[in-house]
Amino acid sequence: MAALEVLFGICAEKLAALIHDKAAAILGVKEELGKLQRRMDRIDCALIHDKAATILGVREELGKLQRRMEWIDCTLKDAGWRRTNKDAATTTTNCWLTELKSILHEANDVFDDCRSEGGKLLDNKLPSASSGLSILRRIPLISNFSSVLVRNKIAERIRKLNDRIDEVGKDGWILNLELAKPEGRAAPDTSAARETCEIMEADVVGREIEDATDRLAEVIITNDRRNFQVTAVTGMGGIGKTTLAQKVYNNPRIGDNFQVRIWICVTQKYSDVRLLQEITRKAGGGHGSAERVSELLPILCRTLGGRSIFLVLDDVWQSDVWTDLLRNPLQNGSAASGCVLVTTRDQNVAMRMGAKHVHRVEKMSVDSGWELLCKKTYLEEEGEDAQSLRSVGVRIVNKCGGLPLAIRVIAGLLTTKEKSRKEWEKVLRSNAWSMSELPEEFRGALYLSYDDLPPHLKQCFLSLCLYPEDDVHSIRDLRRMWVAEGFVDQVEGLLMEELAEQYYFELIRRSLLQPDPRYVVQARCTIHDLLRSLGQYLSQGESYYGDPQCLDATAISKLRRLSIAESGEIVTIPGPETERLRLRTLLLTASPPRIEHNLFSRVPYLHILILNGQGIECIPDSVGSLIHLRLLDLDRTSISNLPDSIGFLTNLQTLNLQHCNFLNTLPRSIIHLCSLRRLGLLGTPLRRVPEGIGRLQLLNDLEGFIINAGDSCNTERNSWDLEELKSLRQLRWLQLSILGGERNANSVQSTDDLIDQPLTVTHPRTRASVLEDKAFLKELTISCRPQSERGEVPPYTEEEISKIEDIFEKLHPPPCLEVLGIQNFYGRQISSCMLPPSLGTYFPYLTGVNFIGLPLCSQLPPLGQLPHLRYLRIKNALAIVTIGPELLGNGVGDGVHAATAFPNLEFFIMIGMPNWEEWTLVGSETRHSSSCSLRVMPRLEELHVIDCPKLRALPKSLQQLRALRILRTTMAHSLSVIQDFLFISELRIEMNNGIERVSNLPSLKKLIIWDTPALKCVDNLVALQHLELQDYSMESLPEWLLRLVQQRLHLRDKNLQLVMRCSTAVIQRCLKGGPDWPIIECFSCVSAYTEDRSAYLEYTKQSGCYRTNQ
Repeated sequence: MAALEVLFGICAEKLAALIHDKAAAILGVKEELGKLQRRMDRIDCALIHDKAATILGVREELGKLQRRMEWIDCTLKDAGWRRTNKDAATTTTNCWLTELKSILHEANDVFDDCRSEGGKLLDNKLPSASSGLSILRRIPLISNFSSVLVRNKIAERIRKLNDRIDEVGKDGWILNLELAKPEGRAAPDTSAARETCEIMEADVVGREIEDATDRLAEVIITNDRRNFQVTAVTGMGGIGKTTLAQKVYNNPRIGDNFQVRIWICVTQKYSDVRLLQEITRKAGGGHGSAERVSELLPILCRTLGGRSIFLVLDDVWQSDVWTDLLRNPLQNGSAASGCVLVTTRDQNVAMRMGAKHVHRVEKMSVDSGWELLCKKTYLEEEGEDAQSLRSVGVRIVNKCGGLPLAIRVIAGLLTTKEKSRKEWEKVLRSNAWSMSELPEEFRGALYLSYDDLPPHLKQCFLSLCLYPEDDVHSIRDLRRMWVAEGFVDQVEGLLMEELAEQYYFELIRRSLLQPDPRYVVQARCTIHDLLRSLGQYLSQGESYYGDPQCLDATAISKLRRLSIAESGEIVTIPGPETERLRLRTLLLTASPPRIEHNLFSRVPYLHILILNGQGIECIPDSVGSLIHLRLLDLDRTSISNLPDSIGFLTNLQTLNLQHCNFLNTLPRSIIHLCSLRRLGLLGTPLRRVPEGIGRLQLLNDLEGFIINAGDSCNTERNSWDLEELKSLRQLRWLQLSILGGERNANSVQSTDDLIDQPLTVTHPRTRASVLEDKAFLKELTISCRPQSERGEVPPYTEEEISKIEDIFEKLHPPPCLEVLGIQNFYGRQISSCMLPPSLGTYFPYLTGVNFIGLPLCSQLPPLGQLPHLRYLRIKNALAIVTIGPELLGNGVGDGVHAATAFPNLEFFIMIGMPNWEEWTLVGSETRHSSSCSLRVMPRLEELHVIDCPKLRALPKSLQQLRALRILRTTMAHSLSVIQDFLFISELRIEMNNGIERVSNLPSLKKLIIWDTPALKCVDNLVALQHLELQDYSMESLPEWLLRLVQQRLHLRDKNLQLVMRCSTAVIQRCLKGGPDWPIIECFSCVSAYTEDRSAYLEYTKQSGCYRTNQ
């Protein structure tokens, strides 16, 4: 023992002489760490100044890291395009790159270990080197012995890594690898020039493209042609942008309105000279021997001069083809006029080109997809083969996800098979859907969009292949995951989470993610199944989604990311129990009841662990050994406690504990998570929380901060003190939950009594708000803990309501706020501290307001004064009877022009207001002259009125709004008429018992009517193209339907599609020869079916196709 103690002391003295630091002397890792750092491509810059780094003696060496990282970084960026090549040289290179990645992952793990061990030494308060051996001897011998073992273990790992790096480096030079190609280079096997022309394909199908063609032709013809305005068509690769542009180009109205039509396929590798020559030639001119841009531009201007031009620029990848080359000569250099139609995958390109109108191509419907599949496989739709193959064919179309290119490619595969149900089902079940098996044409078309991404976006895109098909992704979940994975760089002035949000929207603009239309702010998205397959193909070997039991031990040992799709009674990963896997990400979203007892010991290098599902009931203490963990998501599990060992996860950035219905207590150790950036507790019934959450000063996202409105002194710590928020200065996203106090049954008042009490005007308190210094706060939601699952209001005492209002007075939001939500607020008015009278000047950046649950508020604040409000939702405002000028306020004005109320509001949603009877907006309706001159909601696009049974009428001023395109009324039983809305294009009427008339909607193209039995008249809908009718109780087609189709007989465009969901009896009445057949045959296309689809009728007038199983 004495010899060991002397050895330890000598070691410490020698290393202390080399570096003036204590912990590094004990661990003895300075030299090895220095070598390793000079080879790493990523570094946590904060580590340089971290105490743990100092105590390990690595601070100086970390600063030297970057100078040798360029080569490695460029080499890894180069990896993306090399993966798609199959030649031997590239396969060897891929192996080399995989080895390099493995080393770098392990190097990151070593740094985490050093940080962790250094932190432990700090906690032990080790003496300084100057204290000498006498002080070192005071440390318990077992502690000394443990430190020596740790030192040896870390040093040995670093030495082995250095040896591996030296070997891999030599291999790289042997392979003679070149540096990365510039961003945007296409893969060698897919970058061949793509040529398109103006000749339409023969197999164009579907009503969707006809409608889109008409809309675009109208936009183009009505544009101001003097400045060559740009109209854009955007969408992902293969969705039909070029086909739509061809339809527009060949539309007779375009030919009638433009003297010259020119089609140019630009592609990624266009030449300025050749492009100018081609435009000149197609415009009827000649360029002679001119071979320079400066020579060709004047020739082009002379050729186009004095004529009206329609120019299509197809497949544009860079905006400079317009901004730097064509815009100036067309707009200023010639006397020509015209319009430019651009197709591009990247909405950013369209925006940079100044597009005045952007049309996003939607996915093909199932019916149109089936029609296309029939044409491409040479099937007659009404033939026997098509009838027998329809069900499996529709499943194949669904698999293609509405992508015309995919349908064409799969049709090409099907033409090589026998036209039998058995063979088609083989294709449906086969590996033909895996990207590696798809034809090169399809793989290349999708790959181009991926290859054009910068490296950081490629990583983000590939991470989505870990989720199930058709999964809906939240921007919040993705930004946390990307930060935890290390995909997001640090940029001055931005949080990594904010930069990750920019990545998210960039992927949407590039059409690699599709925003969910149900969320107006694009907060959720999906990924096309075939793009997901592309991600799985490109990340194979590193990432896997599915059942790990299907993999062999070698494949599992190489995996870095694993998402287990389905499990039995227990989560297991194949392989020896003692094997330590290199997994960095583990997802279990369909969790079974139990986790393998040694699971966490087998995956010590995890950075991301997502365990979701009620099957998870217990988290073992061993979770504390996952020191590399950055994200731990336990949402919607059945856990009843968290182990204290969670406090050891000092690298943890995200902890999600939302909707854990059995979790009542948080361990005190949670306040030791010094790296925590996100804490999610929303929906979890916590009754005991630890003091000190204010110490987690890196928190920028906090959901479920509990405040107590009761009388108790909080001796049980069932909530936090508001003062703890003051130190959390990095907050961007904050959700506060106010707990109601205990109520005495003898002191309650009825809801009606509370609503009827006179309103007391409150004034701003002088007390400072705990939120006033939150200079970066973007989203704030404040909610009272709901007392009932029902929409009815429970009784509350005056004292309790007063205390809730007092808390709101202390929560005055900062001016930087962008989104405000108030939920289950039981005060009688929203305090003036929360929403001051000068709303517009105090909240200049507020774009979204959500009021959900205002049971006692009888009047809304003047939200019309908010200058940038885009989204407003009011739900369950039970005491509202009338809405009038008080909502508009004085509007927003500049003192010169007339003021405007809600100048930028686009989406207005009113839900669950059972007592709302009257809605008026302007002076002529309200008899208030002060509001006569106000403009109201000039940019409103969508209006939803849902579950407002007493509302008698919509304001007449809404009828004139040019931007209003979608109107939805659901369970608005007192509305009797919807008419004279001049500009809406879509109307949804659902479960309305009182509506009798729908009339004079000249722009309406889509009408949806569900369960509206009182409707008697539908007329003057001259633009209608799509009618959807649902009523399982009706016994025959309504009389108004016959009158509607008769009115349309004189119209030039008689195309009207009917989709009907009804009873079997009604379908039988609609069959040929049936009493309702005369109505059916007036429609261009009919699809009728029962709720369970056991009975159906399909009819297409043009082809005469008629199908039914009745």
